[in-house]
Amino acid sequence: MRQTNSIVSRPKSSPARRNPWRARERKRALSSARGLANGRFETEAAAIRACHAALARAGLGRRHTTEAIRRQIRLESRRLDGPPSRAYWMPSEDRVVDRLARALVRGEYPNATAAARFCLKVLARHKRHFSRSVVLVAVRINARALELGRKHARANFTPEEWRVLRELAPEVSTGRFREVRDASRTFLAIMARRRRARTDGSKVPVRTVESVDQKLTRVARKLGLAWGFRDWSPEEDRVVDNFIDRYSKGEFRSLRSTAKACRTELRRLDADRRKHPERGRPFGRSFLAIHQHLNLRTAGRGITMPLFRRWQGPEGRIAARYAELIAADGGRHTIWDFATMLQRALRRRGYQRTLDACKAEIGRALRRMNGLR
Repeated sequence: MRQTNSIVSRPKSSPARRNPWRARERKRALSSARGLANGRFETEAAAIRACHAALARAGLGRRHTTEAIRRQIRLESRRLDGPPSRAYWMPSEDRVVDRLARALVRGEYPNATAAARFCLKVLARHKRHFSRSVVLVAVRINARALELGRKHARANFTPEEWRVLRELAPEVSTGRFREVRDASRTFLAIMARRRRARTDGSKVPVRTVESVDQKLTRVARKLGLAWGFRDWSPEEDRVVDNFIDRYSKGEFRSLRSTAKACRTELRRLDADRRKHPERGRPFGRSFLAIHQHLNLRTAGRGITMPLFRRWQGPEGRIAARYAELIAADGGRHTIWDFATMLQRALRRRGYQRTLDACKAEIGRALRRMNGLR
């Protein structure tokens, strides 16, 4: 019979098999898992620390690492049907959620988010509770309300709300509102006043700002109004080009500071347009839009400074000085050490550079010293 010299590798044994848990140790891990399930421990780390302490008090030593204890607590928790994480809701929390879900079904809250905000205030008075977000609590309240018979009702906009939207949409174009979001907030304030003034018992749906933004945009398109993503006017482009020229001359340290100064000038332009409506409506450009437009026009003119700000003037001289120091150091320190010292020296003089940029500039200065660049 032909024999082969192939070597069959044995499967590696798991850490649990190399260091098995004894009965007395599993008892302490089970106690920590129960404490995590019933809310005695707020986090998994607290249960692990308690298990470490219990093992030490029992004289069992430190035979298991923290990761091994974590795995054993999770194993015992699965046997108890209690997840050892923030996803576990304590019975006291579920009682509050159940009470508010029933109130939501009865109509005491306009939506699940409002009930969730009140739920967080109630839970904050509890001694043991997780720090949960409004969205997470709202989802749990809404799920419980659906179990209790609440139906998903898609509240369409009423004719009254459409009339208010048609009144507000032209005012965005005329410049009364700087942004669509301001008109949406005005719409919500108007409907809230009408909701409080209702005496016939009819309900006015509660809207979100995002939904009103979408409806306002739809109304503006139907009315043929030009607002939203607007082209830049020649007057705005002249202001932007002026700041690009100043930026290329080194008056601003970064494109971000240039965009901030440009935004101030464009706001003055908008203020003049509000005083004189015959000049046209104000544009109300956001900082992100100004920054992007500056970057595009700067790249279009062939200026590469927006991506890599040049080292010139005092910054270049300081970097060259540290390049001479690293050349005379003799290898006792790394280039990262000198880059850190260069960054601190620049910060003391009011310049902001990243550590990677300082390292790259020291490398370029060294190459220039050696005649390579």
